[in-house]
Parts: sequence; structure tokens; C-alpha cells
Amino acid sequence: MSRLPLFASGKLGADYELLFAYWEIAKEERSGKEADVILREEDLQLIEEKLREAGKVKLEDLVLSMLPEVSGRINNEIAKKAYKKRYNVDVPSEVAVNYIAKIIILWALEALEIEGKLNLDF
Repeated sequence: MSRLPLFASGKLGADYELLFAYWEIAKEERSGKEADVILREEDLQLIEEKLREAGKVKLEDLVLSMLPEVSGRINNEIAKKAYKKRYNVDVPSEVAVNYIAKIIILWALEALEIEGKLNLDF
């Protein structure tokens, strides 16, 4: 079983090991940058706001709407290195950044469910 960050359930299938790889590389190479790629209260609030406005929304649409907000705080170089470390595959930094951003968004959704603010039964 893979490790889970605080307030993550693993219910949505996010590969949190990629986040752990990002944090390890960031801590080694650019101390303090690992703090940019964590679950933030603003993430939770933005998701709640989007859900209030839209009512029911497809998971994919919600994730896509959150990507610009979350991906902007992910370092391209670190993301690319983390992806390579985790999967042993070179990808463009944009791919790695988007993948990590999606994991953070899924983490936020799982956290909202743990807090009782969202039901992810499907």
C-alpha cells in the first residue's frame, strides 16, 4: 500500500507517491519549495465555491477547472524530476506539472469528504 498524506483517503486513486517524490526532490534542491505543493485551505474553498455554483458537476470537469489555479505553484523542473523518479519516464514538464496538480485536486476532494462536506459515492 502506498503512503497517503494527511487528509487523503486514496479513494480517488491518486498516486500520492509522486507527491512524496516531488517533496523529497524539492527539499533536497530548493528547500522550502516543497511547501508550495501541499493541500491548501484555498483549494478546499475554491472547490466548495465551484460546487455551490454548479451543483452537480463531473469529476473530470471539476479537476480541469482547478488545474490553472493549482498548477501555477508547481515547479516545472522539480515536477519533471519527480515524474522521472517515480515512473522512470521522461515527459515534458507540462505533463508532469498537470499530473501533480491533478493529484493535489483529488487530494482536496478526498479531504472535503473526510471533513463531511462532500460525498464521493459513485
